[in-house]
Amino acid sequence: MASTILIIDDNPDDIEITKIVLAELGRQEEVAAMLHGRGALEYLRKGNGNGLPSLILLDLKMPGLSGIDTLRQIRADEQLKHIPVVIVTSSSLMADEKEAYDAGADNFLNKAFNIDQFSSNLNVILRRYLTT
Repeated sequence: MASTILIIDDNPDDIEITKIVLAELGRQEEVAAMLHGRGALEYLRKGNGNGLPSLILLDLKMPGLSGIDTLRQIRADEQLKHIPVVIVTSSSLMADEKEAYDAGADNFLNKAFNIDQFSSNLNVILRRYLTT
């Protein structure tokens, strides 16, 4: 079974950009996407027949259940807490980064306005957390 990367982001454009970058990097993982934290938690808890994702790319600033609150719920769930979670955000505030790590983030990646920089940074993250 192919491994899956789950993108949780309220901005469909950011999801699409991330999918394009993943494809350009030659990644073979399936990509699933959710537009909000509540839906993502439901998806994760049900498993949707595909098992759990190998990596979660989680937006920090989302309406409703924020990225931090979503992350805290993932870390509190025995079935989910082992999944690497990378916060992907346009925020460059050190306080946001600290809060993310305090909540259990495995890494923090800024959504660079330069697509080449974002691709390079994402590639480093993928090599760290995924085997292929």
